[in-house]
Amino acid sequence: MIDLRRGRAVRGRSGERHRYVPVKSRLAGPRGGDLSDPRALLVAYRDVLGIGTVYVADLDRIEGRGENDALLFRLLETVPRIRLLWDGGLTGATSGIGLCRNGRIAPVIGTETLRSIESLRSVQRPATAPRPILSLDLHAGGVVSRSPLVAPLSEEEILRQARRRGVRTAILLLLDQVGSAAGLPRERLQRLRRAAPDLELLAGGGIASIDDLLFLRDASFQGALLATALHDGILSPDDLAREGLLS
Repeated sequence: MIDLRRGRAVRGRSGERHRYVPVKSRLAGPRGGDLSDPRALLVAYRDVLGIGTVYVADLDRIEGRGENDALLFRLLETVPRIRLLWDGGLTGATSGIGLCRNGRIAPVIGTETLRSIESLRSVQRPATAPRPILSLDLHAGGVVSRSPLVAPLSEEEILRQARRRGVRTAILLLLDQVGSAAGLPRERLQRLRRAAPDLELLAGGGIASIDDLLFLRDASFQGALLATALHDGILSPDDLAREGLLS
């Protein structure tokens, strides 16, 4: 995953965005190197991991302090066959449509900025635009949301209602665990998996070991968002390849 702020790739801990710093990563060498240029980081993901899909969060957009839209298209030009899962602080399925028309940018709508569950309906989605993805933004106390229409809902209810409104894929994003390498809350994730048997689910935030990824696979999750575990060398490309986790 790539977090963008003011044109740079940044990383943080426990979701404290004011403490995010430019990315230094073991992907750039055993001692760690500067990968704060988002294009260089994307190339490293492609060359070292061989992946074709990368999650990108525009923190400026999410916080209402600007945008990195032009950079998004430069990323597509840098790695021509890459697909981006883009969280740009969208409020519903009709926001950000213009950026997603080419089919290589899939809009991620986070509960942090989602206006209402009803706004997940994508009736105006162009034929070339990917179906929106829900990010169920979580912390230890429940759902992260600014909306009075979303915040009172339980985690399970949000997933169920999103499915009824056409969502097919959801990310369970543990914001207060991002960058912590504290390990996944497995019981919570299993409960949400049971609540949404028809959704394709990914999880992110706090992944600490290969065992966390194997747990997700065994629990029928379709993927994971990784950053800190790779940058700090907790997980290596060889570890992932050995378990058949690269695709």
